[in-house]
Amino acid sequence: MNETITTGLLDTGLQSPTRPGPYLGAAQSTGRKAVSQARVTVLSGLGEKRPAAILVEARGLRILLDAGGALHPGQSCDWYQGLDLDAVLLTQDQQDHAGGVKYLPEHIPIYASAATARCLPPGRIWRELPMQGFTYIDDIAIQTGRSGQALGGVWLHLDIGGGVFYSGDFSCESLLYPFDVPPQAELALLDATYGLYDQTRLLASETLELLLLEKPALLPVPPSGRAVEIALWRHQAGCTDWSLDPACYENLTRLVYEGDDMLLPGIKQQLRDIMPQAAQFNPHAHLILAGEADGIGGEAGRLIREGQFSWADVADNQEQRYLIYTGYVPPHGPKGSHVLRWNVHPRLNDLRWVVNMVEPTYTVPLFTTIHDERDWTNGVGKSLSLQRSWSLADA
Repeated sequence: MNETITTGLLDTGLQSPTRPGPYLGAAQSTGRKAVSQARVTVLSGLGEKRPAAILVEARGLRILLDAGGALHPGQSCDWYQGLDLDAVLLTQDQQDHAGGVKYLPEHIPIYASAATARCLPPGRIWRELPMQGFTYIDDIAIQTGRSGQALGGVWLHLDIGGGVFYSGDFSCESLLYPFDVPPQAELALLDATYGLYDQTRLLASETLELLLLEKPALLPVPPSGRAVEIALWRHQAGCTDWSLDPACYENLTRLVYEGDDMLLPGIKQQLRDIMPQAAQFNPHAHLILAGEADGIGGEAGRLIREGQFSWADVADNQEQRYLIYTGYVPPHGPKGSHVLRWNVHPRLNDLRWVVNMVEPTYTVPLFTTIHDERDWTNGVGKSLSLQRSWSLADA
């Protein structure tokens, strides 16, 4: 393991229980007959960047892992049609993992961490997943660990077959969040949003520093994602040239007041230190961090529509600002003068490390396009599997 991975990685110290513990609201019986085969099917998210939705059928239950909504207007999102479910497990609060909950009948139990549950439709009943621990739905044990990617974000491990591990989005490079060491599993469904990309976050921070020396910039960011991390990076460098918009500041306050078990050691005090500056949004700051990440909605969308930021063909105009995207750019969004990836998903080296830890028979890269299967086999190993459904022998 290199140093970048280990900085945000912690061992859970949890052992799989030998008998069922307390229920957190078991799903009601559907009368289905239990079978000796468990089936896992990717309904959405395989082969391209699409909403996350994975169906697990085991021991007479049908459990959905994530319920993603469309990432941008016009993207199809129909995985939920005709779907009969007993429970839904959410890994995080972002749109492409939880935005499809609104399509599901309200009687279906939703399991989520307390931070993730804030994204649910008003009045939606939910049951809490621990950041680290075990939950039971009937006799299926579900282990959760911190995913290193978002406030309240967790990975999931289902004790069916030889084990099913689903990372959701994860990161081993976060300045904020730890990534807990995952258990072994027969099937590993992994966030591979960056494909075979393998540059560290350090490269992005060095490049952004150089751009900020040239002219001021606006970064459209997800308020619950990169916003606070980039502000913290500037603070750690001794810079006070940044400002968070109100939506991003709200997320900062949640981290400070709710993030006891969600943050890396020592980070909470550093976040307290930046709160006074972050409390007042300055639209004239050298570096503006504003939602939404698509550059269409929120404060970032408003500022972009006002035309204050430079485009590629006028990048030499020193009176204007750079518009810099640090993540996913929707196809119909405004085109920025720069796209600079600030890693919040795993690099190829991180994928290799997780595969080595989990030791799966099948490794499934999600949320990415597979251009060359041979390159992916070389990248993550012979366990690579690109099929959409798997049957696992389940005792």
